[in-house]
Amino acid sequence: MKKTLTNREKEKLSRILEMDGTLIEKLSEHGILDTSACRAVIIRSEYYEIRNQGRHNGGHIARALADAYGLSRSAIDLIIYKKESNKKCTCTCCGNPVSKYKFSRYGGLCDACLVKQVEIK
Repeated sequence: MKKTLTNREKEKLSRILEMDGTLIEKLSEHGILDTSACRAVIIRSEYYEIRNQGRHNGGHIARALADAYGLSRSAIDLIIYKKESNKKCTCTCCGNPVSKYKFSRYGGLCDACLVKQVEIK
């Protein structure tokens, strides 16, 4: 996710939290806001707002949100349904998140690092 909130996201957050927009702006400037948590609140709110209109089903809304925020569909599903990612381990080489299954199967390496170790002669 992006490091800072856009002006549009700040406006939506102030509307959702019923807070003054200048206060949100100041908190954002000082780096106090957790941008990923704020973005999750905004995405969840938009999802249920569109869902309550009754014109679209959940899958289509999730795909539209994924395109709008530049996230994967699975990341949007994790946000909407408040689930945790299964990638709780990190690659010992590069530090990227890896599922526990791949961590134990490939000796602590992610797919990309494992591919780099393959020697082609």
